[in-house]
Amino acid sequence: MTDLQRASIRRSVEAWQRAAPVMESVRRENIRESDTVKSILAFRGLVLAKVKSHPPVPTSGLVEQQRLFRLVQARS
Repeated sequence: MTDLQRASIRRSVEAWQRAAPVMESVRRENIRESDTVKSILAFRGLVLAKVKSHPPVPTSGLVEQQRLFRLVQARS
């Protein structure tokens, strides 16, 4: 890595360090101002449409997860 690349990376890191508190403040304000009920109502139709075309699976997936864990453990 060249000195020029290091300097560029350093400047990027410094810029993100300055921006992070501002971005966090904006994020918190957006959360405070959000209307949860309005958001739920806005997305309800999308969720219902998706459930019709992709119904829930009959299991939670835990059995499959445990099977995969056993495979990984057997390879160790």
